[in-house]
Amino acid sequence: MIVKSAALLTAGIAIGALLAGAAAAQQKLSFLAAEYSAKTLPFWEQVVADFEAANPDIDVTLEVVGWNTIHDLTAQRIAAGTMPDLVNTATIWVPEWVDAAAIRPLGDDLVDATLRADFVPALFDKGAVYNGENWGLPIAAAARAILLNKGLLAQAGFDPDAPIATWDDYRSIIVGVKEKTGAFGYAFDAKGVRAFRDFGYYLLNNGGTFFAADGRAAFNSPEGVEALQFLVDLVKAGAVPDPLGTTLEDYQPMYEAGRVATMINGNFAIAGIKANAPGLEIAVAAVPVKTAGQTPVTWGVTDTLVIGKAAPVEASRKFIAHIFSTAVRNQFDEAEGMLPVLLSQAGNPAFTGDPNIKAFIDMLPTSQFDPFHPQYAQMQELVKTAMQSAITGAASPKDALDKAAADFNALVK
Repeated sequence: MIVKSAALLTAGIAIGALLAGAAAAQQKLSFLAAEYSAKTLPFWEQVVADFEAANPDIDVTLEVVGWNTIHDLTAQRIAAGTMPDLVNTATIWVPEWVDAAAIRPLGDDLVDATLRADFVPALFDKGAVYNGENWGLPIAAAARAILLNKGLLAQAGFDPDAPIATWDDYRSIIVGVKEKTGAFGYAFDAKGVRAFRDFGYYLLNNGGTFFAADGRAAFNSPEGVEALQFLVDLVKAGAVPDPLGTTLEDYQPMYEAGRVATMINGNFAIAGIKANAPGLEIAVAAVPVKTAGQTPVTWGVTDTLVIGKAAPVEASRKFIAHIFSTAVRNQFDEAEGMLPVLLSQAGNPAFTGDPNIKAFIDMLPTSQFDPFHPQYAQMQELVKTAMQSAITGAASPKDALDKAAADFNALVK
């Protein structure tokens, strides 16, 4: 059964005609799913219908909710004691649900050894582990890398298929494209919610980290200062559009129009770019390290399926096995432009036949994910403010990050 709630911007239809006598014996299971695109609702409707047809003793109530709604809705349900049995959540919210005693850790009663072994290790082992326990399953996976406009790079005299090994290599491309074509060589965000990521790509690929082991700030390390200086220098060179007035929603259309040669984005962006700019040839490259020999880092992202404390075990186990079957996962990942979460998906031509998607998949073993920290949101805002101060010249990169670190450390419990 799928519940329709206009107030929550959800939709649904009743699935399965139930005999009155059988209804009383049915197990009830509720599933709150996040909306990734217009394809999400019809996908889950069909999955639920297929599952209920194969399991007539289980009645699934489905809600599909937008990302702008699902966090607060989940929190409200927890407070009201009506936490759904299964929830598709952002992984960075997992500690909040754990600390609210709303979800349970994974156990063999929910996920058998065969299914566990089929998950891509980098996703299963790193994604939702908190306080030494795994609290969920990766239901959507992505990675981020440089997307290059091959035509613009070739026009500027660069080989678009050559690896970009170091920051110096990348700086040469960014500045060179601007000088030789007039297009911006790169674009990044120092205005919106993704700003800290555009700093973090270079922090991580310089051996830095956002937090120290004690939870205090580490983003103002020498590695962090060098990362911010790299971005400031690109602004001073005039090789990027003004990052103080630019977000991804601004510069992706510029990329599609041939006005920006490179940007960092997720694998999920490729389908939209191809639809909006079918003549644009894309190449994918890993974010470079500062110095040759350093270990590259891919900033991965997973969304997680968490299990409510009161979820019925047998019904949950069957539904989990169904939605994490290879066929269902292939359908979801292809429709939503995600990376495979199961090893058994490796032979799918949709992944292996597209060199750009394959490039993202090959980066998964070096993935790092958003760290769990109770002041993670505050860190994001403070780093964005530091970026803005350094870009405007109000403070040096070091002074800007040091101030952000001091403000952050005052919040750490």
